[in-house]
Amino acid sequence: MLDTLALLCRVLGWYPFWLLLLSLCPPETMLPCMGILTGIALVTTFCSQMLRHMLHERRVLSFRLSVIWTVLSAAVCAALCALISGSTAIAVLLSALTVAGSHRKCDADTGDLFTVNSYAAFLTCTVIATVMLAAAHQNTHISMTLGVIGGISAAYLLLRNQLMLRRFVNRRSSVETAVPAEIRRGNLMLVGGIILLLAVVFIFHTPLTHFLEWLHHSMIRLVTAIVQFFFRIIERFSGEAPAEAEEVLLEEEAELPQAAGRSNPLWLLLWIPFITIAYIVWREFLSDWVYDLKMFILDFIAGLRKRDTHRRTRRIENGEYFDNETKLERERSAHSRRRLWRKALMQWKAMPESNAKFYAGYRLLLEAPCWQEGMLKDADTVREVRDKWAAYYKPEKLLDAVTADFHADRYAETGLPPEAIADLWTALTYIKSKQPR
Repeated sequence: MLDTLALLCRVLGWYPFWLLLLSLCPPETMLPCMGILTGIALVTTFCSQMLRHMLHERRVLSFRLSVIWTVLSAAVCAALCALISGSTAIAVLLSALTVAGSHRKCDADTGDLFTVNSYAAFLTCTVIATVMLAAAHQNTHISMTLGVIGGISAAYLLLRNQLMLRRFVNRRSSVETAVPAEIRRGNLMLVGGIILLLAVVFIFHTPLTHFLEWLHHSMIRLVTAIVQFFFRIIERFSGEAPAEAEEVLLEEEAELPQAAGRSNPLWLLLWIPFITIAYIVWREFLSDWVYDLKMFILDFIAGLRKRDTHRRTRRIENGEYFDNETKLERERSAHSRRRLWRKALMQWKAMPESNAKFYAGYRLLLEAPCWQEGMLKDADTVREVRDKWAAYYKPEKLLDAVTADFHADRYAETGLPPEAIADLWTALTYIKSKQPR
């Protein structure tokens, strides 16, 4: 797949030359000719690459067959393009340039088929070709050019991403190792999502711009309606006749109406959202700055007094001791732990039948909230876990079958019995209803 993607980028890299020469032909022949050039050059290059790989021990024979195949493909491509465009010279020139140029070093490594220099050359030639067509007052085909640039850029980004991932996996190995499926799938989803998002923004930029403008005006109307609502509530509860509704303008000259003659205490309600926002800003952003400023002032005063006191802030270059403050997460309540454990139990039940499911379920058994704090140790064996259950909980033999299944697979190496998952599910179902002491 990576080789095909790199070969496609290499073939489409000849687009600037196609654009310049096919602009001399009728406009309706441009897209069919480009499609023929792309398809034949891609198939020819891919088949030549496969031929060289299959006959890598017979280089002379593979080279001759590759040359014959390339010449025949170029001839077919030139004939089709000449039939469509009506210009034999342009068809022969483009076919020879595309097929022969794409065929050059087609047996190289994937990373060398379409390098960063090739990508930079494609972008440069595309800009030059567009400027030349514009200077000659020819149709520049901006939409098609932008589409080709976007497609090659997306393919090149995906190609370099996968090659970098493969190089990272094999950085310390002398043998080529495939990228794990989960890592490759997650990475493809990430890169594909970014490319898809950029494509949506590029294609639908006009409706998105209109939507943002509509959202801007809607927010202005909403804020205006909220302010007017507060004004009417305050006027109604002030005991005065409601004033005529006036449109509130969000301009620099607009001011809040002031009470004439006496102040209404309901105006103080407007301070509630401002105080809330100020508290959040103080708590999250400004408290650290104020603390650092306080420590700086204290150190500055101590320096002026020229006393050898313990510095409250230490400099890194002196290599002195630092006292770091660690913020711990709040401990979950017992109800929250039971809810999370039951959710994990339902996810475990949906797993496919396998040895991994059994050991994941046993780990879930050890993390059950019914155990007393500190009862289980990391060094406890499965038999010690069973004995602790029998000593503190009932029924005493609840974990006997699970322990025997664990011992048969891990120590006796006879494999898990067929009823191992069922025994574990029975134990977990009972533990689910068991309340902690």
